[in-house]
Amino acid sequence: MVTAIRLTVITGPHKNRRFCFCGPTRCQMGRAFDCFVQLSGTERDELISRHHCQLDIDPPSVQVRDLGSKNGTFINAQEVASSLQELAEKAGAVVNPGDLLTIGGTTVMIDVLDCPHAGKESEGKSIWAPGETAKKDCPLPC
Repeated sequence: MVTAIRLTVITGPHKNRRFCFCGPTRCQMGRAFDCFVQLSGTERDELISRHHCQLDIDPPSVQVRDLGSKNGTFINAQEVASSLQELAEKAGAVVNPGDLLTIGGTTVMIDVLDCPHAGKESEGKSIWAPGETAKKDCPLPC
């Protein structure tokens, strides 16, 4: 069985979007086009920095680091980092299953799952491309 990380947007204009990770991945959340978890397109998203925070994922572990965002990054209402100096001193905040990650006006729930579907085929097609470890708008049913 494969351990997967699933991020599910639970508040804000992107509610119900899901992002899945089944292997080591480093990605950013923010409004910029080069962010894997891109949250942009509405006025409410203006509270999110272009490159707001970084996720270091190695299932079942997740670490979150604020990238000097204007409005902060929060895990369960606790700020992750409040200054660039603090950012340089800390490796990042460890996130646990069920934790809530909030950036701007958007909250994401973090789940750690044992997913028998990760890496398998669905209707004759592979869900994951060879070497792929992250998926936007995740189709996994787990």
